Amino acid sequence: MKKLLLASAIAGLSVGMTTPTMAADDKYEAYQASIQERGDSGVSGTAIFDPENGRMAVVVNAENANGMSAGIHRGICRYAEDSEGAPEDFAFNKEPEFQCTPFQDGKSMTTIDVTVEELMGQPRSVAIYDGDTVVACGNIQ
Repeated sequence: MKKLLLASAIAGLSVGMTTPTMAADDKYEAYQASIQERGDSGVSGTAIFDPENGRMAVVVNAENANGMSAGIHRGICRYAEDSEGAPEDFAFNKEPEFQCTPFQDGKSMTTIDVTVEELMGQPRSVAIYDGDTVVACGNIQ
């Protein structure tokens, strides 16, 4: 019984870490997005968005991404390779709306001028790219 309770508690913690955390006044404290490998790139990770005085601190952690870059794009990952025929709001804009710093030791840290409301106000995604090729992508939801 104790093992079952411990497993349930651990599962609950892992689920809680993948959803937005709320402050007492119902404002987001932080948000985490999962970044999935595309093709056989071997690159995947997470992006954490943390509001700071009307700006957003963005920390992207990724495996196998050193020397690569990341950006926040309008649109969703489904259309990263080809936005033809995509609904206008969901079409992936290949030019990042916000450019993140290059990865060093598996991490990219950037502060951008956007509020939670603006960031979440329309479909956006976090893409990691090697040159012009998107090697991992995650929708910001």
